[in-house]
Amino acid sequence: MHPSPGALARSRRRQSSPERAFTGYDRFTAMSRFGALDGLRALSVIAVVWHHTSGVPGPAIATKGYLGVDFFFAISGFLITTLLVRESAATGGISLSRFYARRALRIFPLYYATLLLYVVLVLATQRHTPEGQRFLHHLPAYATYTSNWFVHLEHGATETFYFAWSLATEEQFYVLWPPLLVVALSISRRRVWAPLLVLAVLITASQAAGVITDTSKLPGAIVSSLSLPILVGAAAALVVSTPQGFARVATVLGRAWSAPVCATALLCALAVDTPSAITQCLMVCLVVALCLLERTPLHPVLQWRPLQFIGVISYGVYLLHMLCANIVFRLIAHEHSVPVFAATLALSTAAAYFSFRFFETPLLRIKRRFESAGQRRGDELSRISPIHPRTDR
Repeated sequence: MHPSPGALARSRRRQSSPERAFTGYDRFTAMSRFGALDGLRALSVIAVVWHHTSGVPGPAIATKGYLGVDFFFAISGFLITTLLVRESAATGGISLSRFYARRALRIFPLYYATLLLYVVLVLATQRHTPEGQRFLHHLPAYATYTSNWFVHLEHGATETFYFAWSLATEEQFYVLWPPLLVVALSISRRRVWAPLLVLAVLITASQAAGVITDTSKLPGAIVSSLSLPILVGAAAALVVSTPQGFARVATVLGRAWSAPVCATALLCALAVDTPSAITQCLMVCLVVALCLLERTPLHPVLQWRPLQFIGVISYGVYLLHMLCANIVFRLIAHEHSVPVFAATLALSTAAAYFSFRFFETPLLRIKRRFESAGQRRGDELSRISPIHPRTDR
């Protein structure tokens, strides 16, 4: 005897939303890569290039391109913490030596090659100019990833290589957070309450630093450089790493409509004067929504091949775009404009691809030696495309 339609409806209602979310949790933990995030990286770096080259014409939202850096931070906090927590769950621990080997092979070669190129160009063309003198004076800070502590823009001044402050912020996160996570997980017997408590302390300290200390001097500069989107992204990764936390978050951010709603809210926040903390938290919400569910209306857009291509090489685009902008300024115009933006984006994309193909890729092969078996399986899954998006970026 077949059950009546009413009985079937009652059975469906009895299936609790946490149970449905747990099925989603299984899918989430089985994901070895998140298909939309390279598209987000592409939009982030395009926004930064726009901010530095276009002259920001148009409505107020067009002036917010600098917030593309915060999007990078949100992605990094979520993904790095997700990888570390998954490694802990799979192996019973986190290998800090392997983590730092992977990070060094991914970040250092292109960064120091670009910095060396800047040194050569400054010595050749700007050695005796005020801007060149400031760059050489600040070179130790750039070389040690501490420019966000020691290099500050004075009114009306320009700083060569100033954009490295964001790379310093990320590198400091990589140095600080994994050891704290290892200690916190050991204290809490691999439960997430202890690392969440650590993040709460760091978030509170970073937000209070600007009120109670002078952030242009140490130690205020160190504390204030703790990036809110990175820390909130890390906290979100910890919460959704547990079945119970995933179930609660998925009721809001794990629906098909969640990512479009988050994107709309973020665009509205960018269009008006919204407190930066709210905007940054909305960025984290969008990242989480795109990772919890791989079938949202935004995925086809963010998985568009040109965006995926730029997203994969976004690190090179970010490092090289100001060099390319200076070339464009000399060849096309000395003023910021939309054509200058378009030419700079095209040139920096070409330069970044050349770097990725011939300089970074051989080093990434070495980096694979320090990856876990799960990360290698992620590479196998990503080989359906000509360039391999990775979660560990």
